[in-house]
Parts: sequence; structure tokens; C-alpha cells
Amino acid sequence: GVFPEPQHDPVIAIAAVALRQGEREPFLRVVFTLLPCAPLRGATVRSFGEERDLLQVWGGLGPSQGPP
Repeated sequence: GVFPEPQHDPVIAIAAVALRQGEREPFLRVVFTLLPCAPLRGATVRSFGEERDLLQVWGGLGPSQGPP
């Protein structure tokens, strides 16, 4: 296989799970997808029509953020 090249291969999905230190259960489970996908049990799915929008929202997800 070949590693994806950003000029030719769009990001199609990014998943994030966030836990607070000392807690056993995540407070955030989110999947960012390029174009719609089926629901995922236990996760929030955020779909975008453009890779730029997906990356912009994902990039804004920081340690001080709660669920989107």
C-alpha cells in the first residue's frame, strides 16, 4: 500500500473519544465523516460535504471543548 497523499486522497473520517482523568467512561464519542454515513451506536456522527469543513470543525475540538 501507499500512504495517502493529501493532494489526491481526501480525509474521509476522523473519530475522537475523550475521557476526563480519573473517569472510566468517555464524555465524548464523535465521528466526523466526509459525506453521510449510517448511525453509529454510542457516538455522535457529524457529516460534511466538503473536506475543508470537516477538518475545520475537527480542528476546533480542543481539550476545553465538550460535546459538539
